[in-house]
Amino acid sequence: MIVMLHAGCTKPLELPDTKPNATILIVEGDIIAGNNAENSFYLSRLKTLQGKDSIPELNAQVEVVSKDGAKWQIPQLGKGVYKTKLNLPIDKGLSLRIQTTDGKVYQSGFQNPSITPEIDSLTFEQVAEGMKVFVHTRDSKNSSRYYRWNFEETWERHAWFDSYHNYINGRIVPRTPEEQTFMCWKTAPAPNIIIDNSTALSDDVISYKNITTVPFPSEKLYIRYSILVRQIVLTKEAYEFWNILKKNTELTGTLFDPQPSQLPTNIICTNDASRKVIGFVSVGTQTEKRLFVMNSAMNLWPTKNQDDVCDAYEFPSATAAEAFLKNYPAYNVAYLITAGGFGVAMKICIDCRFSGGTVVKPSYW
Repeated sequence: MIVMLHAGCTKPLELPDTKPNATILIVEGDIIAGNNAENSFYLSRLKTLQGKDSIPELNAQVEVVSKDGAKWQIPQLGKGVYKTKLNLPIDKGLSLRIQTTDGKVYQSGFQNPSITPEIDSLTFEQVAEGMKVFVHTRDSKNSSRYYRWNFEETWERHAWFDSYHNYINGRIVPRTPEEQTFMCWKTAPAPNIIIDNSTALSDDVISYKNITTVPFPSEKLYIRYSILVRQIVLTKEAYEFWNILKKNTELTGTLFDPQPSQLPTNIICTNDASRKVIGFVSVGTQTEKRLFVMNSAMNLWPTKNQDDVCDAYEFPSATAAEAFLKNYPAYNVAYLITAGGFGVAMKICIDCRFSGGTVVKPSYW
């Protein structure tokens, strides 16, 4: 199976059976021009088309090249991910070049970077099914027309108990601020392909494009929610690629429908024309905007999962609580009893990380 990661589609895609020994390289990512711009690519390859499995492409040499011969290396981070921040020119033709360990060289066509307009605004609206997030953008020069967006969501979530004590080496001790496990922040990338165009309009304007819908009563809005939306302008050919991919994955669940040849690409294997490639590398600047939404902005949205039950056992002294915790490692100190003693609960009710996320507060929070 193929999983489109950087493209924003995390749904496994099945490939049709073809020659047993065929091989296809899958290239995901765009060349982002401008200063200190993150360039990220995910490379994978089919084991066999009969098995319909893909594996990360490791140890490839990945670089951005310009028409005048300049090169920018993109290091491997592992598991098929190649990523770094680059200062790429916005006025020169750029191309992605990949050399795999079998000596094959793949390269996208040279393109001058598209200059992506700023996102005008992000807005939200509460509806019966949850909260819709919309993007609004325009190009006063009427030269963009084709757009693609991806996003990542971050939300704050809390454990059931805010514990100020910890059980360590047989003793109950106070927690330091750095040891807090009450507040977590969880981040998730976009799960789908989001594109639109303004070709039917006289003005190059996109209004109220629904980026995502947070379903009611999702934990994403229990406390505070944030979404970072990234925007890039596409060529007509790139838009056709994403449009076909979007239709195939959303309507049929398969990548190729009805024929593989109908999925366009701008990547070729320069030293073996029989090698096939899936992917379309766009070149352009990228703009982004972040939106924050508090739980208080929603009507009747809960602040925790009311179906969750976190019971605590209370002990009259630290000694009694420590004796219990010694024999039950799945528990920890939940709270201090004012009259003396401690309440003890399961760690999943005390440490928010058990449900995912990190206790490290994001810099933008």
